[in-house]
Parts: sequence; structure tokens; C-alpha cells
Amino acid sequence: MQKCSLCGGRVVNGRCEDCGLPIPPERSYALRGESAHYHRVNGEDVLHRVRPAGNRPKVEGYDDEERTAHVHESGTDRHNAPRPVMRTARVQHHIEAPARRRRSANAAWLIIVVALFLILPMLQVLLQREIGSSGSFPAEPVPEFSESSEDQAIEADSNAYDDLRPLVPADGADWDGDLPAGLYIVGQDLPAGTYTIKCAEDGTSMEMHLANDACGVEIYEDLSAYDAACSGMDDVPLPAGTVLFLTGNNALYFHSSNAQVDDLSADTAPNPLADGTAYTLNDSEDSLYLLVGEDIEPGVYDVTCTAGSGYFAFDLPMENTRTMYCSAWLYGDDTYQDTLHHIVLTEGTEVTLSNYNDMGYTVAFQPSETVYVYK
Repeated sequence: MQKCSLCGGRVVNGRCEDCGLPIPPERSYALRGESAHYHRVNGEDVLHRVRPAGNRPKVEGYDDEERTAHVHESGTDRHNAPRPVMRTARVQHHIEAPARRRRSANAAWLIIVVALFLILPMLQVLLQREIGSSGSFPAEPVPEFSESSEDQAIEADSNAYDDLRPLVPADGADWDGDLPAGLYIVGQDLPAGTYTIKCAEDGTSMEMHLANDACGVEIYEDLSAYDAACSGMDDVPLPAGTVLFLTGNNALYFHSSNAQVDDLSADTAPNPLADGTAYTLNDSEDSLYLLVGEDIEPGVYDVTCTAGSGYFAFDLPMENTRTMYCSAWLYGDDTYQDTLHHIVLTEGTEVTLSNYNDMGYTVAFQPSETVYVYK
């Protein structure tokens, strides 16, 4: 059977089955006066050439009878036949050599790749410095490779307030106050200004949903902290008209040194709503939908969970035909009750109460003490 000279694989139809190398068919040649044939030795086809007995060279140390004893039945002298041991060793050499070459090539490529990763950053820095010093192009700062992704994220979040900064005057007065969970409008419930905001007490879980319809800005902030001093946010611009929806189990402390206290609206009036109402979902009910104007009177409410737990959600209409989706998790029992203050429910608004723990859920709507008079 013919085998591949490169990898030792079996040759079928002129091509190696293992490496695909084309192999020409073997040709046998015989000298004049010789005959040639193949027979199998150790599982391989071996070519034997047979000369006439009279022409055989004399081998020192053997006489004719001894030589005749070493001749196979086929007429072939095994002393003149190729040694199977040599043939086997040559096949193993051809099989192992490509593997060693592949390992050497893989090691060389690995060294090249590692060198490129080490050299390219240095070349980039040198090129930027060269461009900056040549004067042909404006110099750009060399990037700081030590800057962490966390620092970049903080910088990106601070840029979310850039559209609001020009709307807050630089001069103003000092103002501070605590705002519990609820809905507040800057310019009515608190003056416009640039604020420092933090939890009013330790162990507070509070979130702030901020929306400014005029600028198209909507931001969510989680201010929860075990230590109130570690929860602070500085340099937060709050122009007039910004809506704050605060949720959580306590209050946030607001302080400003440029508060526009002179522009703070003081036009309030008693709430025209006299009586409150309550809605209960039993343990088998998932959700309850209320349409303001039909199921509940329009007005300003303090919404309190008196039993169970679940979600409270509603859409607050904005001026530019947008809505601000407000939602909060409320919990209540005999010792503690979550309350959302100053919730404005206008006619046509849909309110959703959702019970997720199959324990029942009761929400009370109590009219707020005062409401603002809109001009």
C-alpha cells in the first residue's frame, strides 16, 4: 500500500487521506536480467528485485549452500531485501516531524502577539507626543490608562445635569429642608437652586425620580445609605418647574446656597376635597385600576398603605404632551406605614394598585391639607 511521504498517511486515488498532499503513483523499474515483484513484509508491500543466480555477487563469509538457505520460496534473497526495521523507523520520522513543526510555529506566533500588545501602546504614546510637539496639529492630552471605568461612569452621570445648570441663577439665599416621600414641584414646594441632597437620617432607603419637561431631562438617583453622611450628592441644579418624585422609608435633606426664595410660590388654599377613601385588594386579586374622575375624585392626596404590600403607580401629565410615570413600593402594618405626600391626580389619570405577595393590600387616599393655587 502506498503511503504519504509527508505524514505517512494512506494514499487513496493519488491523494493522502490525512494531509491532502497529491502523491504520484509509484513506478517500479527493473534492470536487465532482473525480475521485480512485491510481497508483504510486516504488513507493508516491499519491492524485491531478483537477479539470476549466476550473476549474484559473492558475499564474504557465506558459501553457495548457505546463501541458498537464505533465499525465500519466491526466489528473493532476504539479505538483499530492504530491512523492515529501517522502513518502520522512516515512517515514524515522517509522522512526528510535522507535529514538531506545528508546535514551533504556534510558539512563534504566541511570541509575536505578546510583543505586539506590549509595543503598540508605547508607539501610540510616542506618536501622540510627536504630533503634539511638531506644531502641525493641535496637541491632544495623552490618555491616562490608570483611569478606572467607575470614574468615567461618575463623570457621565454628572453630565446628565448640564442641561439644567444654565437655568439656575448663580446668586441666591440659603435654604434647607427635609422632604419625605411624595411628589414635589420646584418653585412651589422648594425654591429653585443648586442643591446638596442626602438622607435625612441613618439607615434610610430613598430614591429620587427627577423630570424637567422643558429640557427633556429625566434622571433616577438611588440615595439609600446606612450612613446619612455617605449618601450626599453635591452640585445638583433644580430649576423652577422640575418635578421630584421621592420614594422610600424616610426623607431627604435639601440644602442650597443660591436658592431663589423670592420666586417661591406662596399661593396655597385648603384642599377642596373633604373626605378620603380606601381601596383593598384581597389575597386572590392581582391588580386594581382606578380612573380619576370616575372611580376617585381629582385632587391632591396623601397615599398611605395601611395593610399588606404592593405597588402604587400613576401617570403625571406634563406640558409638552408627555407623561411622567411614577411608581413606588408601599408597605404597611400596625407598626409602620409607607406614605406618599402631595400626589396630584388629575381627571383622566389611571391609577394602578398591584398586589404581588398574596397577602392582601389596602391603600388609603387622604386629601392633603393644602394645595397650590394654579394661575
